[in-house]
Amino acid sequence: MRKKILDAALLFAFALCLIVTSNIQEEAAYVAEPENEAVPLQDQEAEPEEMQFSAGVAAAISANSFTTESDEKTGVEKKDVVLVTTSNDSESNLEEETDGSVETNTEVSESGQVEEVSGTSQAPAYNNRWNISLTDEEIDLLAKIVWLEANGEPVEGQEAVVEVVLNRMASDLYPDTLYDVLSQNNPVQFVSWKRRDKAHPTETEYQSIYNVLNGNTDLLRNDTMNFSTYPLTSNLDVKICCHYFCY
Repeated sequence: MRKKILDAALLFAFALCLIVTSNIQEEAAYVAEPENEAVPLQDQEAEPEEMQFSAGVAAAISANSFTTESDEKTGVEKKDVVLVTTSNDSESNLEEETDGSVETNTEVSESGQVEEVSGTSQAPAYNNRWNISLTDEEIDLLAKIVWLEANGEPVEGQEAVVEVVLNRMASDLYPDTLYDVLSQNNPVQFVSWKRRDKAHPTETEYQSIYNVLNGNTDLLRNDTMNFSTYPLTSNLDVKICCHYFCY
């Protein structure tokens, strides 16, 4: 009987050992299982990006220090981080606007000068003893009077008429302008003024005028102010053809 009880006890102990051993193996397998658990694909892909970002931040921090001193541990020379901003676009726009305004001002200024010049008839410079110059309009007017007063006379006679006109313009006794001298309503001199619209001057009259203006003649005295088909004064300067030139 005692032998049966001992055998039963041994059998129970052996069974208990088997159960304990089995439990220990299961617990060991359960503990080791998380280490071998598969990581999701999404986490595997995200991990390198996070590592790259962290590595980039670390590299940027190590390469761009906030002090000018050298890092003795890493051997990396620290540099100041300088943010540079450019205003090329604004400057270029400003230059374009400035150029446009300058060009516009330049064009307006040039056109104003042209209008001023075109609206003003300037007399060319002539070299004569009176220092008098006439515009083209004044020369046309004088050519009509010379044609009416000395038409058919030699060139010297026409040139002498022109000299009388310039003598009056240079004298303090008469007006300073050609128009005022010719239109003085003198009952004796330049009575042809009222008939000037009927005159038909030729190249001869114009050439006589230019000869006097260019200083190519010296026919009369500077105080000879009159001419007529008869002597108006007793002071005769010269007689050319049928005209007496007196002072």
